[in-house]
Amino acid sequence: MKYQFVWIGLAATAACSNVTGHVSSTKTGDVSRPVERRSPVAELRAACGDDVAPHTSLKREPYLQQVGGKLAKLGWVTSSPANDTIKLSDPIGAALRSSPGVIENVALRGGGEKQMWSELEDLKDGTMYCYQLESDAGAMTSRTGFKTAPLADSTDTIRFLAFGDSGGGTSDQYALQEQMYTVPYDLMIHTGDVAYDDGTIQQYEDNVFGVYGDLFRNIPFFPASGNHDYRTMSGAPFREVFNLPGHEKWYSYDWGRIHFVALDTEADYAEQAEWLEADLAASTAPWKIIYMHKPMYSSGSHGSDMSLRNKMEPIMKRHGVQLVLAGHDHNYERMTPQDGIAYVVTGGGGIGTRSVGSSSFTAFAEDVIHFVQVEVGVDELVLHAIDGTGREFDSMVVPRVSQ
Repeated sequence: MKYQFVWIGLAATAACSNVTGHVSSTKTGDVSRPVERRSPVAELRAACGDDVAPHTSLKREPYLQQVGGKLAKLGWVTSSPANDTIKLSDPIGAALRSSPGVIENVALRGGGEKQMWSELEDLKDGTMYCYQLESDAGAMTSRTGFKTAPLADSTDTIRFLAFGDSGGGTSDQYALQEQMYTVPYDLMIHTGDVAYDDGTIQQYEDNVFGVYGDLFRNIPFFPASGNHDYRTMSGAPFREVFNLPGHEKWYSYDWGRIHFVALDTEADYAEQAEWLEADLAASTAPWKIIYMHKPMYSSGSHGSDMSLRNKMEPIMKRHGVQLVLAGHDHNYERMTPQDGIAYVVTGGGGIGTRSVGSSSFTAFAEDVIHFVQVEVGVDELVLHAIDGTGREFDSMVVPRVSQ
């Protein structure tokens, strides 16, 4: 596997202050429950992989969106669609079905590039599938694979990776990306500011798909938007390059026993609060996890968003939310539980770090490039914080409280 480390000069990054930060943690919190170490993609690639170089007409290789128990969507960008089709097979190579690519009518791409989507329906829960993009020109990509979400009553551990404030194309971002291959997870979520500085189409290509595209072939990605993602056309490029549930600004989805909610802290809080009340009330999932960009609790430079807290926290308490993740402040901060809810700021995804203080609610904080990996069992959740060198520097155990 090849990694490209990039250093960008001051002139190119002047709009982003402090674009490099501390890659290695200097403090240690609770590391009594060490994270498991294994690749998130090795099993899928061993089962499905044949090596075919991507076709030259592809401007972005296929990537997974909206994977669930019964459904998956694949997107790609090409300059010359020619009956592009996703060929689905099982790990032993038996053909299952074909799903044609459909051009999305968007006005943001230039140079004849086409955003394509293919929807795979009637899949089985917790099942490995292999796929390959083909067209009239033959095989367009290598054969690779993904796995659908488990059944809601499955007792298997669910693992996900979360990070935020990442996409600036810096050496910090690439260092952390390399560590993302060292721990297992089934899906990736993002706490916003996916593409710096301004959330343009080209910045998504360079600093998101150009960095994580290899992972996106096998692992579904569910991002929340941040203020930098909104700088271009109020987030229109974000909603073009990703295919997310609902209207894509705020949304929810289930992955096995977990009900995930992504909020949009650049949009109206009152409208989202009304939606969140109804969404959480309708969920029967034993685990409820919410993520967003601006934090409800933070000792970083931006601090706590009190308006967001006042609107959303009472709803979260009523409906038994166990974990809330946010970004915006470029650091890691774990709070002491607030009325049974665990809060974590994970904004060290690669755009640099900023100093973090301490508040009455702070349990542990560190100014460091990092991601968090979360393991959700039946009765407890364990969160692991891992820095840009691969060192686990903090963890947290959250019990499931019956409502």
